[in-house]
Amino acid sequence: MTEPTARPDGYPGSPPARPAGPGASAGPTLGGLEVVEASVAFAGHRVVDRVSLAIRPGTILGLVGESGSGKTTLARAIVGSVALAGGSIRLDGSDLGRRRSSAERRAVQLVQQDPFASLNPLLTVGQVLDDLLREERLTSATEPGGRRPRLARQQRAADLLALVGLPSDALGRYPREFSGGQRQLIAIARALAVQPRVLVADEPTSSLDVSVQRTVLDVIAGLGRGMHLATLLISHDLSVVHAVCDEVAVMRDGVLLELAPAGRFFRHPGHPYSRALLEAVPRLPGR
Repeated sequence: MTEPTARPDGYPGSPPARPAGPGASAGPTLGGLEVVEASVAFAGHRVVDRVSLAIRPGTILGLVGESGSGKTTLARAIVGSVALAGGSIRLDGSDLGRRRSSAERRAVQLVQQDPFASLNPLLTVGQVLDDLLREERLTSATEPGGRRPRLARQQRAADLLALVGLPSDALGRYPREFSGGQRQLIAIARALAVQPRVLVADEPTSSLDVSVQRTVLDVIAGLGRGMHLATLLISHDLSVVHAVCDEVAVMRDGVLLELAPAGRFFRHPGHPYSRALLEAVPRLPGR
């Protein structure tokens, strides 16, 4: 087990040193997300094989690997849409189990590659957010059933859009009226509406123009750190991971090959497969 070092490029928000490595979850929990010996099998074939990793609140772990490596399947297991064949997923030390409560489902949110997958094209952005916020119960609410009052929901929806850099007049527009980057920002706002503790972003910029990719990444990184979320960023693009992640995990054929602080990974990758991935991309800053 090794101690991560500060990001060599001095990226804002670099976390303090913390345990890392496949066995990081074996000791006392420090909060956040823990994946412990997790396996997923389809038709008897293991597509995720005993993967262990930990993501502490306010930090971002980048998960990389070629197509078919198992990284998206692991993400689906973390959000609860795929059952584990073995191991466990823990949040702040508690096993999330096979059948998650509504609170547990809200606690782990997914931002998908295609934002249309989470946005109903027949509803305005305001209606999409209102549907979520109406079910978010607050002890200070005054409506029957403890639901958030309408005016408070409207203000909260506007605040969510402001968090991702969109104006409040976007609430009255439909998803089709926005660019791909704006739709992804709306999808992020939607994920944050239920006040999650874990954010899983699966290739959130791969379908976007290069000109807007950095905006989306900065929003994910800034809000993840600012809201103290444990963030898993899945990407095939190592430049994306290099830009915002604190740690890097590498998967191949369902197996976790390497888990290291980002600075060390990009300067001195420990596994031959990791080195091959890095050699296949243009030179990155700091390498």
